[in-house]
Amino acid sequence: MQNIEILRFQLNNLVTQARQDIYTLSTINQTTIAPQILQRLWDTITTIHFISELLANQALNNHLSMPTTARIIPSNNVPVNPTKIPSGVTTANASIAQINERNITVEQLANFDGKNGRPAYVAVNGLIYDVTNNRAWAAATHFGLLAAKEYSQEFASCHAGQQSILATLPVVGRLV
Repeated sequence: MQNIEILRFQLNNLVTQARQDIYTLSTINQTTIAPQILQRLWDTITTIHFISELLANQALNNHLSMPTTARIIPSNNVPVNPTKIPSGVTTANASIAQINERNITVEQLANFDGKNGRPAYVAVNGLIYDVTNNRAWAAATHFGLLAAKEYSQEFASCHAGQQSILATLPVVGRLV
C-alpha cells in the first residue's frame, strides 16, 4: 500500500507540473523557451502514462488475488469479472491484449522501417514495440540502430535494468 501512495503522490506532482507548464506556455512571448517547456511536458505525460499503467496493473493484480467475497459488487448486484470486459466497454489493457496476440515474423518486421509513411517497429525480448513517434528513435534510428529489427541483446547491454523504457512504448505484437 505504501508504494501506491508514493505513486499517487508522484502522479499529483506530475499533474501539477504539467498544469504549470501549460499555463507558462499560454502566457510567454519568448519562443526560445517554448521547446524546452514542450519537451518537459512530453516527458511528464510519458511518466504519467507509465505510472498509471503500474497502478492499473497493481489494481488488477490485487483484484484478482482477492477472495470473491471481498470483491466490490456494483450497484446492479452483478459481480465484476475482471477477466471479461463488459460489452460496449473498451480498455487500454484489452487493446494491448488483442494486439499482443498479433504474431509478426522477422521478415514481416523488416517492413516496419519508418520510411515512406510506414511505422517504425523494433523487437525486444519477443515483443514488438512501435517507436514511430518516440523522440529517441527520430528518423527511425537510435544511436546507429535502424528500426525494423530485433534488438534484445543491444537493449540488455545498453539499458540493463531499465525496463521502464519499454513500458512507455506501445506494444504492437509478438515476434515469432
